[in-house]
Amino acid sequence: MPYIDPTTVLSPKERINDLNVLFDGGPWDKANPDWSGWSLVELSWDGSASVGIRWNGDSEARVGNPQSRGVPTWMILPDPIAEVAVERVRDHLRGGANTPRGDIAPPPSLT
Repeated sequence: MPYIDPTTVLSPKERINDLNVLFDGGPWDKANPDWSGWSLVELSWDGSASVGIRWNGDSEARVGNPQSRGVPTWMILPDPIAEVAVERVRDHLRGGANTPRGDIAPPPSLT
């Protein structure tokens, strides 16, 4: 497995519900450093709408980051940062010119 699929990151189970992957950049690719190697999700965290982010990992760092005892987890973003991250990803997916590397091919998996 070259990286952790963000749809499988469901730990801690008692805190996460309704995971929706907004962006899956696949494993890190040095040819596309801005839009590879990380994922952004909307999810319910302890019953509240939240946004999570993580480094997906690659063939060498398979679990990615963050992780807890070798199990992949999400870092929950504070609301002011979450709003900016979601808008930037949505703009990139629409092909927006004001996103870094917006002129290159999209990442391997989009939802």
